[in-house]
Amino acid sequence: MSEMLIEEIEQINRNYLTPAEVSSALGISISTFYRNYEKMKFPIIRVGKKIHIPKEAFLNFLRYGKTVDY
Repeated sequence: MSEMLIEEIEQINRNYLTPAEVSSALGISISTFYRNYEKMKFPIIRVGKKIHIPKEAFLNFLRYGKTVDY
């Protein structure tokens, strides 16, 4: 899977991202994401066994290096 661009993430029609989408955007493997997701500097939401990453918070992390909305 090639790296996702910010523009591609903005086009996703849900308010959360999957670990696969986030790992693609960061240019890391999915296994690296799962080994390190608790250390990441953006919010992670567990829904049962699934992990969701709030889309806007992640976009802010990519753009500004922090998850605070402007």
